[in-house]
Order: sequence, then structure tokens, then C-alpha cells
Amino acid sequence: MSRMNMFVAVCAIFVLAVIGAWQFYPRTAVSPSVEEQIQPPTSETDGAISPDTTGTPPKTVSRPTQYPLPLAKGDIVASWTFKGAYSDRPDLVAKAEAEIARLSDLIGKGTYSDTILYVGIANQYGLMGNGKQEYDYLGRAIQADANVTTGLPWHNLGVLMERLGAYETARVAYEKATLIQPGLKQWQYAYMEFLTSRMKDNKTAIEKAFTAAEKDIGQDAYLLQLRADWEKS
Repeated sequence: MSRMNMFVAVCAIFVLAVIGAWQFYPRTAVSPSVEEQIQPPTSETDGAISPDTTGTPPKTVSRPTQYPLPLAKGDIVASWTFKGAYSDRPDLVAKAEAEIARLSDLIGKGTYSDTILYVGIANQYGLMGNGKQEYDYLGRAIQADANVTTGLPWHNLGVLMERLGAYETARVAYEKATLIQPGLKQWQYAYMEFLTSRMKDNKTAIEKAFTAAEKDIGQDAYLLQLRADWEKS
């Protein structure tokens, strides 16, 4: 593979995974587009296979996970299952299962970051509405990032926990992403959107977060808009 092809392959990682399931949460303000977006390496085929009618789970890497973020005190997840974008679509579920198997085969090969591969697997489970497996693989992604270089799996974990109604756990995850990559606006926006929509009465926490965000990325126009919307709410 030429240097240019390798560069293109690596860049393909940085498109969708950043936003994870964030798009499912409407906010008052509209976040500006983000230049750095992340996705796992894509298949050279469409990945479509015949629907699995046997109930056999897709091939995945099997190893125990030590969860880096257990549920916060007071948080309860009533159900880990939700309606994903691929739910009730056997053809799309089969496609997701094929993608999980493909990404699993790449783990440990050194071609792509294992962290990104685990995030990609987690995303596929999210599309199928399997929150437990999504949580598990985001945990693996965090473990694989031994040098703590990316807030991506933490951000996606925040999105998942918010969706499941575990808001204190989500808050910790969103904040962790901003602490790992403080200069990445996407993480700052997501954290402030979460606080001002889900915990809007916690003035102390929100003011503290706004102060930290402004220190890290400046008095960004979108942050100012979020603050104005929150103060009017």
C-alpha cells in the first residue's frame, strides 16, 4: 500500500465515530460542523449478508472487561435494550453483525488502532440497540488506549449513558473526554449541551464547566449561544 493510500485509509477513521449516537439528542442550539470526526475503517464491500435466523451472535473478540466507568451512585438503567437505527431490519442487523466480525478480525493486527476498532464494534451494537454490548466494547476501547490519548470512547460512553438515563454516569464520561482532549471543541460542546439540557438546575456545575471550556477553547460563539440559551431557560 502506497503512503497516500495508507494516509487515506487512516483518515477514513476520522469521520463518524466522534459523534457516535450524539445525533439522536436534539438540543436547543445547533452545533457547528466539526473538522475532526472519527469512524472505524470501512469494509471494501457493502458487508451485506443473509439475515441470521439462527440467533448466532457475530464473531467478536472474547476477553473479560474491567469496566472503567461503573454506574454512578443513584443511577439505574431500567433496560439496556433500546430501539437502534437498525432495529426491526434483519438485513441491516446482518450487515452490522458482518461488520462486527470484520472489525474483530483486525484487532491486534496493528493495521488500525485497537481503540478505534473497539469503538467501531460498539457503534454497530448501538445501531442494533444492544446497549450492554455497546457499553462493554467502549470499556475495551478505553482499556486499549493505554496512554490515554483520545476522549472518543469516553464521549461515546457519555452519549450511551445519557440515552439510557444514567445521567450522573454520563456526566462523568462527557467530562472525562474534555479532560483528555481539552482543545477538541466537539467534546466541550457535547459536555455543555448535556449539562444545560439534562442538569440545567445545577448552576454551580454548569458555571464551572463553562469556565473550564472557555479556558480551553476560548469564548467560542457556540459556547456563548449555549450559555445564553441556558440563562433564558
